[in-house]
Amino acid sequence: MRLRGVFIKLGQVLSVIGTFLPRAYGEALERLQDKVPPQPFSAVEERLREALGERALELFESFEREPMAAASLAQVHRAVTRDGRVVAVKVRYPGIETLIRRDLRVLRWILPLAERLITVSHLERVLDQVSAMLAREIDYTHECENIERIRRIFTGQSNIVIPEVIGELTNAGILTMSCEGGTKITDFGSLRDQGIETEPVARLLVESYFTMLFQHRVFHADPHPGNFLVRRGPVLVILDFGAVEEVTDALAEGMKTVVLGSLARDDDQILRGIERMGFVAEGGDRALLGKVGREYLKVLSGMKIEDYSRIDRRAVEKLAGYTYARGRLREIMRSVQYPDGFFYVERTLLLLFGLVGQLAPRAGLPGLLLPHASRVFALALSASSPQQGQTQASP
Repeated sequence: MRLRGVFIKLGQVLSVIGTFLPRAYGEALERLQDKVPPQPFSAVEERLREALGERALELFESFEREPMAAASLAQVHRAVTRDGRVVAVKVRYPGIETLIRRDLRVLRWILPLAERLITVSHLERVLDQVSAMLAREIDYTHECENIERIRRIFTGQSNIVIPEVIGELTNAGILTMSCEGGTKITDFGSLRDQGIETEPVARLLVESYFTMLFQHRVFHADPHPGNFLVRRGPVLVILDFGAVEEVTDALAEGMKTVVLGSLARDDDQILRGIERMGFVAEGGDRALLGKVGREYLKVLSGMKIEDYSRIDRRAVEKLAGYTYARGRLREIMRSVQYPDGFFYVERTLLLLFGLVGQLAPRAGLPGLLLPHASRVFALALSASSPQQGQTQASP
């Protein structure tokens, strides 16, 4: 548990897809969501003085020495301001910038070996995007902008809560926000005791991401369980906005095409969407990709998963498409490239897949996403139809 930075981020991803791993590994990795060993309070005081001045602690009525949560890049302390507001103070770890540079150097050192084994084109793009994401996550000016951007999206929506930044107590490596209460989204015992059903929570989570991705082309890119709290209603509290990313037009339109193709059971439309997203490498064998893709989609359409929280190895292999690519993997990989910006989308969808599977094991992410997508796209189509009719009727 001494790792920090980049490697804890990797562990958080694995913790959410822990249903694919032996339970002992999943339980150990879950501690990386919000139970990373904290830094001593002397380090917190150092950051506070750097950001707010030598008498930083005097700006607060009280400041708890023990953190509420400790994560990969920072830890959070509860405090009370001089005017009585209860706040959460996020403190960036001293030296984390150096640690991230070191971790990324290690990953870049092993990148040639990884490319030789995986043979996906432009794998270095993934590492570049990881590096850029981490740089933004430790920039609290950027995070403040992210919080305000997401708050605007959900203004007037009482079942989604976004913290409010306390500007006068935010600077450099310190971010002070309203302290939002709730129960951790995967604390199923506490949720059950409060009479909160988890499937409506899952539906609200999926709806919030659908709204961000397809209506506003921006999304919270770190949906591990430590970043969500739940209140009765249900009400979803979203935390930690260091990783908020935009979606390119190509990715957004390609994903829409894939979803519409899934609803219509149209293999060609799904494959067009994948190509629109930018997965086909220049000079790639489109015919081969189309053939393997259709085989894969045919099997997927016949899969029936009864419990998304307990997916066995055979189901994982089917979902991964390994069986349909076996024997042709190297040839297929030469035809595939990694689209710019997809790292964030893929990571987010992977985390959501695992989290929603725990909250709504019978429906899973596919079961909750498609009905919502169907309604939204039906509204979009109906909205465009009158305009088309008026154009045809005009002289």
